Parts: sequence; structure tokens; C-alpha cells
Amino acid sequence: MKPRLYKGFIVRGKWNHNQYKIIHLLGVGGIGQVYKVKDIDNKIWALKISIEMQSITKEYDMLKRFNHIGLVPKVKEIDDFSYERNQLYYMVMEYIEGKNLKEYIKIKPINVKVAMGITILIGKAFLMLHKKHFIFGDLKLENLMIDTKNNLIKIIDLGGVTPMGSSVKEFTPLYDRASWNMGLRRGDEKYDLFSLSMLLTTLLLRKNFIPGKMSVDELIKKLEDIHISSVLTHLIHRGFVQNSRSFEEFLIELETIYINGNYEEGGFTVDKQNLAINMLFVGSILLFLGVIVQHL
Repeated sequence: MKPRLYKGFIVRGKWNHNQYKIIHLLGVGGIGQVYKVKDIDNKIWALKISIEMQSITKEYDMLKRFNHIGLVPKVKEIDDFSYERNQLYYMVMEYIEGKNLKEYIKIKPINVKVAMGITILIGKAFLMLHKKHFIFGDLKLENLMIDTKNNLIKIIDLGGVTPMGSSVKEFTPLYDRASWNMGLRRGDEKYDLFSLSMLLTTLLLRKNFIPGKMSVDELIKKLEDIHISSVLTHLIHRGFVQNSRSFEEFLIELETIYINGNYEEGGFTVDKQNLAINMLFVGSILLFLGVIVQHL
């Protein structure tokens, strides 16, 4: 059973001796929980705890390593403490004010253009990981945060990042090709290609699906039924079966469809309800492109 901290509990780091007061639970994941906390100066942070030192250390290292891309939270420190006879390990990171993408689209459904924009942005972040010989692995809407304070989209969990060639240990069945009988649970760029294609599909269809109860061909048929263009549905299908020549080429084709506006049968109609998240996407992509230029 995983220990759960209560409101008002003070986490005291064994090594760095910093203290954090628990405000409330933010979420529960596969390896632990994330809490909203404040330090002795009343500054707000997110604190992720786990009984698994290796998982916390790995994610902390990944967040530090890829912090320059601007799409992940900044990390402050890593430490551990004792609680109810358990040794708990934690990292402290930037608190993102806002909602995760799953919560956000329940309130404000997004249109085709925005769904593609978000997918392209996340795909570009994946591409940076691939160039460092890692894959993202565990993709899900809950890990994509709408930072309403800074008008950005951020990836808040890198726990599933896996070296290329290694087995994928952390995954979400919806985005996992092995759960759909579409490939192995092994770290290669086409694993991310499948999950990115599924991300776009779930954003377009505005619902999740259970692997085994539906095939990818049936998902493609559903996309055709909502009048997504044949060129886009064909590309998504290729992403599912992973027969594109590379992840990067898939992303280039997706971006070309986005730029040319060739994603809906009958053309695109402006949806005023989506202006806010369009601005979030623009802010994120401008930041992303700025960091790319700095690191060329």
C-alpha cells in the first residue's frame, strides 16, 4: 500500500533539510503521488513522492536534462524522508497553475486545427528526445498541462522516458502499441509514433477507447465519419501501422497538412471558443522554436 500524506503534514528533507507543508493532493500516478506544497517562505511547489528511489531519481535527472526545451517543469531538488516506517523519496518542482489537457477539453472542446497544433508541439518535444537516443514512452492527456499563468502547454511527467532499445516499463494502455497488438513494448521511435497518432485521434474524436474492444481500422473509420480529410486520416493510419520512413518525416507531413489547412473535408471554419487554447499553442510553439534556435 502506498503511503498517503495528509494536509498540513511537514515534509523534512533528510539531506538538504528543507521543509514543505502539504496543501493538498494533486494527483496519483503509477509510482507515487504529487502534492501541492509550500516552503518556509510560502512559495508554492509541486512535490512528487514515491517509495521507489530509482523512479524518482530517473525522472528528476530527465527533467534536469531536458529543462532547456522549455516545455517541462523546472526542478528544485531531490531528497528523502521517513514516514510511517517507510522511506519515501521525493523531488520538488515548479508548480503549474492550470488544468491538465484531459480536464481542459472537457470544459472547452478543441477543434481540428488546435488538436493538430498540440500534436505537432508534443511531437517536436519527442523528436528532441529521439535525437538524444530516448523515447517518451508513457504518453497521456493527464501529463499535458495547460499553464494558464504563462500561456503555455507543459509536459509534467517524464517518468516513462526510456533509452532506445530498452523495454518500456511505464505505459498507458490507450497509447501503448503492444496493448493494441501493433508492435512490441520496446523503446524505438515508432513506439512514440503510434502513441502520438493515438493522441491526435483521441483529441479529434474527443473520447478515449479501450484496446482490444476496437481496432485501429475502426478508429480510422470514426475519423472519416466526422469528415476529417482523407490525407489526414491516411497519415494517422500510417502512424498506427508505423510504416512511415521516420518519426521526423511523419511530423513534417503532419505540419504540412496543418499549414496548408488540408485537414477537414469542406474546409475549416473558425471556432471562437478555441481562441484561448490557440493562444496557448502559439505561446508554446514560439517558446519551443526560441529554445531550438538557442541550442543549434
